Amino acid sequence: MNDKLKNVLAQIEELRQEKALHNEQAALASYVLERLTDQDEAMLANRLVHCGSDPASLQLALTGAVSDPVQRAHTMGPGCLTEDERGEWLLLASQSLGEEGLDYTVRQKVTQFLGALTFLQTASGLELQGAIEAELEKIVSLSYVTQVVGGVAMKTYTSDRGFAAAYWSGEQYAAVEQGDLTFVGCTGEATLDSIGVKVDKQISPQFGLIFAKQPA
Repeated sequence: MNDKLKNVLAQIEELRQEKALHNEQAALASYVLERLTDQDEAMLANRLVHCGSDPASLQLALTGAVSDPVQRAHTMGPGCLTEDERGEWLLLASQSLGEEGLDYTVRQKVTQFLGALTFLQTASGLELQGAIEAELEKIVSLSYVTQVVGGVAMKTYTSDRGFAAAYWSGEQYAAVEQGDLTFVGCTGEATLDSIGVKVDKQISPQFGLIFAKQPA
């Protein structure tokens, strides 16, 4: 354990003794920092307590591992999945909390997670296929506006699944607006440079950010 982490743990204990943190908070924070070192296990704990269920955490809880397609969707977004890979992710996504998970209490997140696992383990084949089809329809039906982003007209969504909606309907590029940020992405052989999009911060050849312009 490095000295910086030791200092943080010491500060947590000091705050506990000062009653700025209660015992349960301090125990949880110390456990996460000191012992929850496996990345997958940390992801699962984060989803249970903080963000709410998502495909990767549900699959990890079900099988003990995250498949390559689901892992790629977790890190790159589901728009990267080929048509043959989508079913597995769509089923898990149909039982995930999604963006609203942050607003749930811990009890609500855990209850929803357990309910999702129960469905995935006990539903009939017909029910599972229905869940896949319903989730796909929900994504491809996401509302959007076509507007100029970074100098190029493109479909612009407010949901982070907008990229999947655009790519799966045949678009090579799209944007997602969230707060003061606009995320711009492209798929296939396209790059931001090849389609002529100007971004404020380029994350990769296919992905970048545009920051909201502040009023003068």
